[in-house]
Amino acid sequence: MKHQIFLSKWIKTSIVFLTVIMTFGLFGINQSTVFADAGGTVTVPQTVQLTDKITDEQYRNASASQLAEMVRSGQVTPQELVHHAFSVLAQDNPSLNAVIYTREQQALDEAGQLKDTGQPFYGVPLLVKGLMQLISGGPNTNGLLPLKGNTTSATLPITKAFQNAGFIVIGVTNFPEMGLINVTTSKLYGPASNPWNKDYNPGGSSGGAAASTADGMVPLAGGNDAGGSIRIPASWTGLIGLKPTQGIINGDSATPGAVNFAETKTMKDTNFLFNSLLDSGKADQVPEAPSNLKGMTIAYSTKSPVGTPVSSDAIQAVNNAVSFLKSQGFNMVEVDPPVDGVKLMQAYYLRATSSGSTASFIIKQKTKQDMTFDQVSPMTWALYQASKKLPQNSASIYNNELNLINQQMTAFHERYPLYLTPTTATTAPRNDDPAFLPEYVEQLKNSGNLDSSQQMQLIYDAWLHGLSKTPFTQLANLSGDPAISLPTYVSPEGMPLGIQFEAGKNQDRLLLKMGDLFENNGLFKELKHQSQIPTPSQSSSSQVPSTSSSTSLANSSDESSISSSNESQKPNLNDKNEAKKQPIMIYTLKKVYLYRHANFSRTNRLISYAKRTRVNRPMFKVVNYVRDDSGRLRYEVMDINSQSKTFGQHGYLTANSKYVQPVYYQNKPAEVRVISKNGLNEYRRQNLSGKVKHDRRGTVLKIKGIKISHLTTRFILQNGHFISANKKIVISIK
Repeated sequence: MKHQIFLSKWIKTSIVFLTVIMTFGLFGINQSTVFADAGGTVTVPQTVQLTDKITDEQYRNASASQLAEMVRSGQVTPQELVHHAFSVLAQDNPSLNAVIYTREQQALDEAGQLKDTGQPFYGVPLLVKGLMQLISGGPNTNGLLPLKGNTTSATLPITKAFQNAGFIVIGVTNFPEMGLINVTTSKLYGPASNPWNKDYNPGGSSGGAAASTADGMVPLAGGNDAGGSIRIPASWTGLIGLKPTQGIINGDSATPGAVNFAETKTMKDTNFLFNSLLDSGKADQVPEAPSNLKGMTIAYSTKSPVGTPVSSDAIQAVNNAVSFLKSQGFNMVEVDPPVDGVKLMQAYYLRATSSGSTASFIIKQKTKQDMTFDQVSPMTWALYQASKKLPQNSASIYNNELNLINQQMTAFHERYPLYLTPTTATTAPRNDDPAFLPEYVEQLKNSGNLDSSQQMQLIYDAWLHGLSKTPFTQLANLSGDPAISLPTYVSPEGMPLGIQFEAGKNQDRLLLKMGDLFENNGLFKELKHQSQIPTPSQSSSSQVPSTSSSTSLANSSDESSISSSNESQKPNLNDKNEAKKQPIMIYTLKKVYLYRHANFSRTNRLISYAKRTRVNRPMFKVVNYVRDDSGRLRYEVMDINSQSKTFGQHGYLTANSKYVQPVYYQNKPAEVRVISKNGLNEYRRQNLSGKVKHDRRGTVLKIKGIKISHLTTRFILQNGHFISANKKIVISIK
């Protein structure tokens, strides 16, 4: 009887606190771009200089802050941004299944009525998550099949907070049933796909939010996090994923559970959004970060807290970060996980039983019938069965573990202000990788026949297949600490993986400052910045829009038609080793045209670039490699010439080496001459910090070696100093 009273109170508490009802999810639940030049760096202006009206691609690649600036400047209206958002959504969502509900007319009406009161995201389109971020008229299903078609008349506080920040809500994103798993799929909505590779999942439970943001349907999307639901998708889609301190965001409960925020692409947006959503009554609790972080001690670990394997990619991601942080003056200390991860997860699953009982409760309310196994996921069913046999001391067991974790992490952060781990132990799983292995499904179905301890052990064992991919995120939820995932690594197979920093309670701004540090040093690797290689499952028709006005490439008279030995030397795009040899940045040798599509024709030319002297040649960032319909290699590029009025122009260039070349040297010459009129700086370190001397134009330098630094190349001089290997700055003479 006592355990039934305990369960009843637990369900009532769950109903009162939406964080438990709607997202107890195990898992899921300005800045400028910098390039090396003669003085060390050239900082490309943050605000993209566009033409009078922006294109879908310009919308797709702009940050939320940039879009708000465009609205304020009169360059674009909120209604036009909504139209761009729906245009991109219509093109991409059918293959991603990231968005489950749209409200175009309502969004346009709201955009027309919006008044500028200084909102940081004035007129910017936004997608909210279908859990805990409900909007009037939108779905209210918890991802449960029997609740299909269920809607809400309420707009929840967090959604209103987004609107108060200036956002226009255009729809709702996909999520797994009850937000329980670390991938986005359900009987009701089906699987979401990852924009980096559509055979893979974007993660969960904020997977639809992450996929839509990484793809560019919106510049950021609302999400929430009860066990990693913001950070896991961020890791697997190349985004920033901040999980704030428990209870400081408008409308969030102070009780450990779900926390609302968003999937973001830039630190400027992340900082602005944090300030916008921060509960004004809690602002005094959240101090500014120290002005100087050098000398701070950071603990790090690559060990899974539950003893499961950690991939070489995850280990490398952390090791890269450790090396960078050491170079920035941080004291890095390798430690073991600070809490017993197995006991933590056992407590976590004990709390998760409330999701099963809640699912049963709301299904019966809707259908007037008891929930059946076939209506829900095997785990939701097993959690429901376990909720009926909870021991009398379940609440005290859970609360005692919570108190212990809180004590341990408070002591830990007194010694180590920051704790660095991989965000996830692996890159994203394929969509055909089951959340629960088949051998456990029948056991979960019959779990009602087991006693309570056997039920809880079965839940742990069945969930381990998913947990082993993401064992690092749950700690911040049970401790209430803030944590952030940063997009700093891409695997040789072309899939992202994040690193995670966790800090003490209310030290959110310290995490934001760490994000600024990595972004300012060019270490973020987001989808639009990567050299994506089309997978065999992605046909050229899906990557290269055809045009009815295309002329025969064989008869074209511009650079796209030249047939030479270079054509036979193009890389095999399915060969990852070959693809990695392709340039990240290129510049032009002769007159070239930028095209709207990879299928070149005179009618889809955007702009021409005349032949110029070497130091003034146009420069482009390569964001993708594609083939046209005839199999020719094209570079999908963004113009990064800071002196060009078309800065930010997106399009396609020939890959013919007679017309374009990598900006950075890929092989070591014996000597180089400085050709930049501003000369060249020599530095002590590979990241071009610690200036030693300045070499004037015409200086000849002897080269000892060549090193890769992030996406660029450095030369090591005979004196041990480092210089940029940019062809616009130095020229090989031997």
